[in-house]
Amino acid sequence: MKQLISKDVQNYKMDSAIYALRKRVINFIYEIKEHVPNLPRIEVRVGKAKKRNLLGQAVLNKNIVWITDVALKNNDKELRNTVYHELLHAVYGTDHDEKCPLMQSKLNTILNKEDCIKHFLKYIKN
Repeated sequence: MKQLISKDVQNYKMDSAIYALRKRVINFIYEIKEHVPNLPRIEVRVGKAKKRNLLGQAVLNKNIVWITDVALKNNDKELRNTVYHELLHAVYGTDHDEKCPLMQSKLNTILNKEDCIKHFLKYIKN
């Protein structure tokens, strides 16, 4: 299988420190999976952002996300917003929506866990 590479994120080589960062992301995937049991397996990659302030990236409809070192420096509330946002791109092909705080192109509004889940579910029901 050919490994996908992002032009905007340089993948880190896996070691125990990177595995721990990746586990933070995976925990949010498990969290939303409690509400969306049929969520497919997601490939999670962690890397260094080549663009300033890039938090994450996804391959639309391909179940692959990259979460950057920039996002992983954020607190759990901010990271949850980023992970859920990228999951909507990766799994459902959702485009940016500047009217929705979860799907804005920039992380302008930080949602709490309940609101993140509410907005996520709104997209998958459409």
